[in-house]
Amino acid sequence: MDCLDLLRSMPSESVDHCITDPPYGVRSLYSVYDWGEDLGGQEPTKLQRATKHWQVHKPIYEQIRRVLKPNGNLAWSSGMIYYPWFAQWFGPHRVWALSRFGATRQASGHIWIVQDRERQAIRFPDRDGVIFYKSIPQLRDRHPCPKTIEEASFMVESLTRPNDIVIDPFCGLGSTLVACQRLGRRWIGCDLSPAYCEVALERLDFSNPFRIA
Repeated sequence: MDCLDLLRSMPSESVDHCITDPPYGVRSLYSVYDWGEDLGGQEPTKLQRATKHWQVHKPIYEQIRRVLKPNGNLAWSSGMIYYPWFAQWFGPHRVWALSRFGATRQASGHIWIVQDRERQAIRFPDRDGVIFYKSIPQLRDRHPCPKTIEEASFMVESLTRPNDIVIDPFCGLGSTLVACQRLGRRWIGCDLSPAYCEVALERLDFSNPFRIA
């Protein structure tokens, strides 16, 4: 399902949080999905990629802010390629920077824009932003850039409370939804790819009561 259609169908101020990992629009294998290449990644220059990327994602960002409750917050993952435009797109504040260590990769970085509905920055939690995760080769066979449950859990634990409603409009293989379910949060997720949604459903435990959608 197209996330913009889903968001437009939802009432205003209906969810507590959005934690999501949109396509980055980079020119690499990581931007080729089963529905095609991320539109921003097809542009020849960085400026053109950034312009196209935000043309696609700005309406989604605005709809997310609309459906957030007054005390809700947004965590939006993005690639460093677009860092020069973050202030223009999201407002002038710092990002959350995480360090990830895995079995097949010693270290890699990941950044998140984290803000409330009014675009005010949310302070980084008083905990180390170091994520240790297990190798996920079986998921890389099914998605070019799967999010780890460990990183999703860090975001869910840092930003939400039990029984909150969390939406991920780019849910991919469902790591954020799985993290929500394990931590007792309710979730809403969608993805443009039916195949990715099938994998997400396989990973979720439907005996868990903390689920909507």
